[in-house]
Amino acid sequence: MLRRLFFSLLLALPLASQAADLTVGLIATRNPEELPGFWQPVIDDLSASIGQPVKVIAVKSYDELQQKFRNNEVQVARVGNRLALSLVEHDNAEVFARLVQNPGLSEYRSMLLVRKDSGINNLDTILRAKGRYRYASDYTNSTAGYLIPQYHAFLKNNVLPEQLFKTTRQGNYEDNFLALYRKDVDVAVANSFDIEQLQEKYPREFASLKVIWTSPNFALDPLVYKNTLPAAMKQKIATFFTRYGRDGAVATQQKQKLYYADQLDGFLPASNRLLRETSDLQLYNDLFRLTLNASVPATEKTAQEKDYYRRYQTLVSLLGGAR
Repeated sequence: MLRRLFFSLLLALPLASQAADLTVGLIATRNPEELPGFWQPVIDDLSASIGQPVKVIAVKSYDELQQKFRNNEVQVARVGNRLALSLVEHDNAEVFARLVQNPGLSEYRSMLLVRKDSGINNLDTILRAKGRYRYASDYTNSTAGYLIPQYHAFLKNNVLPEQLFKTTRQGNYEDNFLALYRKDVDVAVANSFDIEQLQEKYPREFASLKVIWTSPNFALDPLVYKNTLPAAMKQKIATFFTRYGRDGAVATQQKQKLYYADQLDGFLPASNRLLRETSDLQLYNDLFRLTLNASVPATEKTAQEKDYYRRYQTLVSLLGGAR
């Protein structure tokens, strides 16, 4: 009996020592049911490279992806800059790479779209028409779809979006694009990365829309992983992504997989310092909103300003110090 138990334990040991599955999480700026299939060939190559199973999931909700990362249901993620900043600040994340869009673009611009028949020809038309237009933005954790247009299009023009528009709604880029086409909204956020894919998927709908505002350039999305992963595993993951499609006998096939996954050209090495641009923008956004909010008493504004600067200094230290 003891001998049988001993051999049973020996047989169980290899199973117990096997590495747990790795899960890659994606923010779905379009249909979350389609995206994992597009990425699966790249994920299969990642699995073969690191020598263990890898799963991929896609969600529309930034909060959901952050919760999954926090609960260790996701260990590697492609996220926007603002969500990456929150993950680094609160959830043991570390930036290790940044996306490069085909053909070799490492930056993007936020945009505002309208219908060609709307009579809206520029941002000034919107700013002068308080309470007339309906607005569709991305979720508040989005950099390109919320933070950048919020600051550069509206706050810098001394306008709070919630006071400017008749109604506002939140959704991903595809949802907002289609809402604009159906005339459910009058203005919708887009960006130069996703707009090309929407144009390819919906050429007829795209032909009825136009861009009336673009932001300054901003760094493309980062890749993050849990900084609690073993050092050897983090090195394998970082090496895989930053070399994928760059060299070797199968580089051309890898490039094709990247393009199919998300019209990507590859990945560049990066660190948490990439997010300094986002931390600056977040501070400016918070300060402008506070200044323009007449309902906040002066004494409370002073206290909130101190809190904003205190958090900013903490982030500067966390992201590698002052430039």
